[in-house]
Amino acid sequence: MTTRLAQALHDAAETAPGVRLPDDLWRRGRRTRRRRRITAGALCLLIIAGLAWFPVRGRTETGFAGGGPDVLPKSVAEPYLWQQTFDAAPNGPVKLAFTTGHSLNFETAVVLVGRDDSYRLIYLNPGQDMGSLSPDGRYLLRQNLLDLTTGQVRMLSQPIWAMNLTPVWAPDSRTAVAVIDRDDGVLTYGPNNEQLNDPSHPDDVVLVDVTTGKLRTLLTADTDDAWGASFSPDGRRIAMVLGKEGKDYRFVVVDVATGAVQEELPLSDRQRLAGPAAFSPDGASVLLAYGERCGWWLYCGDQTFHLQRLDLASRRITDESAWFTGWPDVVAWRDGSPILQTSDDADSTCRSIILTPGRARQLPITVGRHGCGTWARDLLEHGRLDGPAIGPSPWAAQWWAYLLVAVPAFVLAAVLYRRFRRRRFGPRRSA
Repeated sequence: MTTRLAQALHDAAETAPGVRLPDDLWRRGRRTRRRRRITAGALCLLIIAGLAWFPVRGRTETGFAGGGPDVLPKSVAEPYLWQQTFDAAPNGPVKLAFTTGHSLNFETAVVLVGRDDSYRLIYLNPGQDMGSLSPDGRYLLRQNLLDLTTGQVRMLSQPIWAMNLTPVWAPDSRTAVAVIDRDDGVLTYGPNNEQLNDPSHPDDVVLVDVTTGKLRTLLTADTDDAWGASFSPDGRRIAMVLGKEGKDYRFVVVDVATGAVQEELPLSDRQRLAGPAAFSPDGASVLLAYGERCGWWLYCGDQTFHLQRLDLASRRITDESAWFTGWPDVVAWRDGSPILQTSDDADSTCRSIILTPGRARQLPITVGRHGCGTWARDLLEHGRLDGPAIGPSPWAAQWWAYLLVAVPAFVLAAVLYRRFRRRRFGPRRSA
């Protein structure tokens, strides 16, 4: 730079106006810095939510490691305490429904395992039971009808209420048979000392129509915990055991269309229907369970039983040779052989056994320590039974669980960002 040019620049600088700085320049800088922090925190939250959401969506669309929608896993693990609820995200139709005490409110909860092996929770009120799962895994029949695919509740023309008397579904999942308990057990009187109820009044055995939600009374009869029902394979007949403790039990076959009793014969209190699938696939016979130690209304803890085959044409009862322990439930038929579930109250274990001629083989399907879960009957009869063990996804959580993760992550991100700024630009100086 020449001397003349330097002098010219100096003279220009002497005559140039001074730089005007606004009075709130520092406040503007702080606001800009605050906006940047908020933006960075929001981006962190979005990234965390994305990482949590996409694995759930990906598993829901492509399926978990359970082997596919028609494969039953060899074992099923407990849900997490923060597991997603069914109300927030329905996952039906389902493979399996079971109850667990592993819940935040320390009450019993229903666990629904979808065809994609996703887990959902339904929290039950005290005294409320799980209900009955339809063979196709789409509906759960309790006091009203819950659609597991849409999450909608279909109100029945009259709520179903009968303790320990689980409704039984027809094979096509279009109808179910249930009991409405009319026996209150205790006399009730009005303000004028008039009797309001009749504890000896028989119960209503009703048919539930899934499409309309209407109930149709098939018959009125005495029922207790020994009550059971089973639809014939074509859904036109229902086999039931009716009666009450201290009275005679009777086996009946009822016509679904008319409610007429087609077959009837007496039973002892040690005989009961073997389960909701007691009707044989050919519709010619029905399986009964005979208690060796006590009547079924008592249910002694060390009960042993064997199955009996009742031929409907000849009314002849034939004893099966195999003996079992626990509570019997024939839940499906596979290749002409019944699948029997037996549960033991002592250790809450459950065994699923297929009874082939001359042999009882245990199936590789267990539900942890939850006793007997309710598998979708269609899958038990036609699905594969060699699936790997499954467990819940930790990312399928309730909304508050994401906050528990996001808030500490946001604080950590803010601390790390502040340290990074200090190392790069040094400590902040006052104006």
